This record gives sequence, structure tokens and C-alpha cells, in this order.
Amino acid sequence: MKVIFLDIDGVMNSHVFYEKRHNKRWLKPRTYLYLIRKFLGIKSKPVSLANYKTPDNHYTYEYQLSRLIEETCPQKWKWLSDFCNRTGTKICVSSVWRHHFGTKGKVIPEWWERALVHFGFNEGTFVGITGRGSGMRGEEIQKWLDETPEVEDYAILDDDSDMLSKQMDKFYHCDGYFGLSPNHLYRIGRAFEGKTNYGKLNRSLK
Repeated sequence: MKVIFLDIDGVMNSHVFYEKRHNKRWLKPRTYLYLIRKFLGIKSKPVSLANYKTPDNHYTYEYQLSRLIEETCPQKWKWLSDFCNRTGTKICVSSVWRHHFGTKGKVIPEWWERALVHFGFNEGTFVGITGRGSGMRGEEIQKWLDETPEVEDYAILDDDSDMLSKQMDKFYHCDGYFGLSPNHLYRIGRAFEGKTNYGKLNRSLK
């Protein structure tokens, strides 16, 4: 089994993604309503956070999926799903988003399976989420690997570099400005096929 440890923020979204989304605000009527209210000096009633209660519908799969769709780039999901479907690569979510799905007081990792299928992945691509650790992403990933001996090879897609030194050969850094690109997946595919060793190249340049 070959696995990609997937971060979300800075990988499946980016500065470019949010910039484009921000520009689309001019297509929404509520943007103009807000500007009219602001021009007329009409202030919205402040929300009391002390009395705020999360609506029940926020704990549904449908609502949480819609939030994930809103905050991520469909093109990046297409690139990643095509790669995983073609190569049989599995996905383990290592992002802080790993606890995104669930009901009140209960995380439901299995909903990630449904979400990935929605994004075009084959059924069974999702294999889990990393658990809580010391706060260092690399240690959380290593703990999952230690508990999953059937993993033959793996890659880490992340915009942060808090990995263990022994994981750097498997780490594919995503620039938060653009996020995931086809080049990352090309390099991972080459490494999985044993056709290249970027880690060895990196060490030779030191």
C-alpha cells in the first residue's frame, strides 16, 4: 500500500485560490447590499458570542462537506483524484482538518471516505487520519505509520516542514502561495515507481 499524507490548508487551497474567490464577491448581490447598508450608515446588530450556540445542521455531513468544498480548490482535487485513481495510491488526512467531520462531541473519520468519493476518488482511497501527538506533524505521521505496517511507501504533501529528519526524503513541500501542483504528483509518482530518489539528490547537494 502506498499512501499520501495530505494537508489541506496551503495544499488544497492557496493564496491564489482565496484571491480569486475574493474577486468573485462582485458577482454576489449580498456584496452590494452590504455596501448600500454601509453607505446609509445602517449597522448590523452585533452577535453575542456568549449566547451563541452552533446550529444543529452544522453537525451534519452535508453542511461539513459544503464547508470543505467552499474552502478548497476543485482543480487540485481533480489533479489528486486522477493521480490516486490511476496509481492506486491511498490518502491519510494529516491536516488539522482531519477532525472536520463529525457530530457534536464525536469525530467521524469515515465521512472523509464519502467526501473523497464526492471529489472523484475511487471508493477505498481513504485509509485514515493521523492522531493527536506532540504538535509536530512528523511525529503524528510516524505514529500512524508504526501502527500501519502494510504501508510499502509514502509521501507527505504539506506547506509546513515540521517533519522528522528521516521523513524528508518523503516530504513534498507545497508553496502556500499556489499549493498543490501537477509537478508534486509527478515527482511522487516517479519516486513510488523507483525511478528517482529526490531525497538522495537533496543530500548530495549539501
